[in-house]
Amino acid sequence: RDSLNNNRNRMVSFFETTIRSLGGLLAAYDWSGDEVFLEKAHDLGNRLFKAVDTNPLGIPYGQVNLATGAVHNIPWTGDNSITAEFGTIQIEFRMLARLTGNKQFKEKTENIFKIMKEMNPPHGLYPYFVTNTGSQPQFANDKLTFGAMGDSFYEYMLKVWLQGGRTEPMYREMYDHSIQGMHDELLQVSSPS
Repeated sequence: RDSLNNNRNRMVSFFETTIRSLGGLLAAYDWSGDEVFLEKAHDLGNRLFKAVDTNPLGIPYGQVNLATGAVHNIPWTGDNSITAEFGTIQIEFRMLARLTGNKQFKEKTENIFKIMKEMNPPHGLYPYFVTNTGSQPQFANDKLTFGAMGDSFYEYMLKVWLQGGRTEPMYREMYDHSIQGMHDELLQVSSPS
């Protein structure tokens, strides 16, 4: 508790560190009320946020160095960002914004969903690679999945809507559109079933 040091000079997964470490610290603070957990969460959140804040296109990089703030995409992705990863950080950063008063955490991570909505894929089905370099974000493949690399993006549409007290219709509309698209375009019935 008193010796946690986030100043690590190594690249970490922005997504994994956000949902596990930052989310864990925020949960520990929520349950205990112990300010040390919020202090550590705020420090870690600031370090992780470089993956969001340094990309002018608004789609985060996949990795960040916690000590230097250096960022880049995960090498095996072909310099793309993974939909399930950048679309699965909003709950943690929205809570961190509420607890610290830093509205940028909330606004910039919510903007990711606005960007994705504007990209408007057919049937609300989002390919799992997005180019976050160049002049504008764009889909980098046409692979659709509700499994690995896509799954939690769809989950967070609903979870963020719920976290916001069911008052932010964009998230629910995106979710409903995507689920309808899954039923219309991806669901198949075998025969005999």
